[in-house]
Amino acid sequence: MNTTDMTFDDVKDVLTKAVAAEAGIPAEELSTDHPFTSYGLDSMAALSVGMEVEDACGLTDLPVDLLWDHPTVDALTAALWELMNAEPVPSTGDGRR
Repeated sequence: MNTTDMTFDDVKDVLTKAVAAEAGIPAEELSTDHPFTSYGLDSMAALSVGMEVEDACGLTDLPVDLLWDHPTVDALTAALWELMNAEPVPSTGDGRR
């Protein structure tokens, strides 16, 4: 998938699958509002997730502490979206992102 064609939901899906794989659980069991640490992710797992996200989203040189600064899938998805698009996260129209 071309990263310019990725939607916000595509980015969230990539991230959810990467975190779930590192946590050893099915992606559908991962709660996107729970901290990565609640799934046992450590710094090595964070590096692995970061590399997966870089590859899938066409990003390079993500800050090492990005996952710790944005400690949930929801928060990190918004940060990645803004990095990829240089624009705010799209609103759902109901006040949520």
